[in-house]
Amino acid sequence: MGILIAKWVVFIIVSLLAIISSVLMITRKSALHSALFMILTFVCSAVLYLLLGCQFLAMLQIIVYAGAVMMLIIFVIMMLDLKKETMFKTRITRTKIVGVIVSLVFMLLLMLMMGLNGIKGKAGTLASIGDAKTIGSLLFTHYLLPFEVASILLLAAMVGAVMLSKKKTMEGDME
Repeated sequence: MGILIAKWVVFIIVSLLAIISSVLMITRKSALHSALFMILTFVCSAVLYLLLGCQFLAMLQIIVYAGAVMMLIIFVIMMLDLKKETMFKTRITRTKIVGVIVSLVFMLLLMLMMGLNGIKGKAGTLASIGDAKTIGSLLFTHYLLPFEVASILLLAAMVGAVMLSKKKTMEGDME
């Protein structure tokens, strides 16, 4: 009983932190601060996956989203000149109003659907899907060919990106 209460307390704290960080992410003027709040939101999502018993999905959330994707976004933010944002100030107020209205409509529809249909499902279904052992055995038995093809495509994309960046730096050195 004590473990169940502890899980609920952690769930409530992490959920509130995820909601607060996602609101802060979309309300910050600095793109870098927004990206950092987005990382916090991804980490909170990973903790929620762990509470559901999906270790593999939690690790993917941390490695892929909080790690690789956010590093890419932060590098792009650092490379861009974000001082030229001032010309979009007139559209931001209308966009924010429309965004709030659309978000409220979607939230009301979601609450209506949950109220009409209820939350159905078996306990432990997601945990058996998100288990690292289950996913690993499926990847290396039934889905071996698509897994290997995806590996080769990612390797080719990485080699192409390195070649393109080398070509640009070599052209810059010649001038």
